[in-house]
Amino acid sequence: MSSRRFRYFVAVAQELHVGRAAERLGIAQPALTQQIRVLEAELGVRLVRRAGRGIVLTEAGTALLPEALGVLEQEERATAVARRAARGEIGTLNIGYVSTAMLEPELPALLSAFRQMVPDAAIHLEETAVQDQLVALEQQRLDVGIVREPTGPLPASLRMLPFLRGRLLAAVPAELAGRLQEPVRLRDLADCTFVTLRDPHGLGLGHSVWSLCVQAGFSPRISLQVNNVVSVLGLVAAGFGVSLVPAALRRVEMPGMVLLEVEGEGACTGLAILHRSTDRSSLKQRFLELTLSGRMRRKPGSNASGLRTIIGGS
Repeated sequence: MSSRRFRYFVAVAQELHVGRAAERLGIAQPALTQQIRVLEAELGVRLVRRAGRGIVLTEAGTALLPEALGVLEQEERATAVARRAARGEIGTLNIGYVSTAMLEPELPALLSAFRQMVPDAAIHLEETAVQDQLVALEQQRLDVGIVREPTGPLPASLRMLPFLRGRLLAAVPAELAGRLQEPVRLRDLADCTFVTLRDPHGLGLGHSVWSLCVQAGFSPRISLQVNNVVSVLGLVAAGFGVSLVPAALRRVEMPGMVLLEVEGEGACTGLAILHRSTDRSSLKQRFLELTLSGRMRRKPGSNASGLRTIIGGS
């Protein structure tokens, strides 16, 4: 049954005059009369009857009016929902992130700006390791992953959007800090054992520590691998070894542990955003566009010509 006929019936029922209803609807009076008759035939009941120069509703018409209004209101709601979803204003975005990501002020700022942009959307956040994020992205349990660079070779279905860059600091026990010069040369830590994150080879902060040490001329001796960076700092403070951590950890106070600048421009770390190239959801697209616009503001002179490639993978 066409909702268009319900709309015609509602106009007739509210005007109680076919001529005025036809004028309101912008159609010819005979056409409106015919549509009401078709509706009555479909329902098998009379909905209106003549009364003087106008019409009145029958008992069936009176009962149908609130139901017809409800159908039209639901149709409007459904249309609005579909259009809002297409504009990326509603829906759910599932975001995974590594433990160190929230220590960078740029990420909470990005999430806050996104929530203000789409206040009616649901944002689900899950702290999880790099390898688990890759699996969850491929299985479509996550829409976006936020990881430490390097990302290593990615599955063909995933794309990467660099988010920010920052310095790495040397986390050393307080008793050792007094014997080191700042900025620290990594080769001065060659005799120390290292505490690192349990990242897969070629991925994340764990790989950054390994590769920087190799570039400095030695292979680090890994004493412990843990799942979060706070545990790294605690174990360094306890004397289990040294490590390299993002500069954002300066805000974390840990007695017995000191953070020192590291020599060389290569002692850097960054966050990257991973997503599926085949996922064209409007909500995810808006998140990536907001991410890129924020990155451009942090880097004057950059341009967004690569936006389509970065986001869509085309």
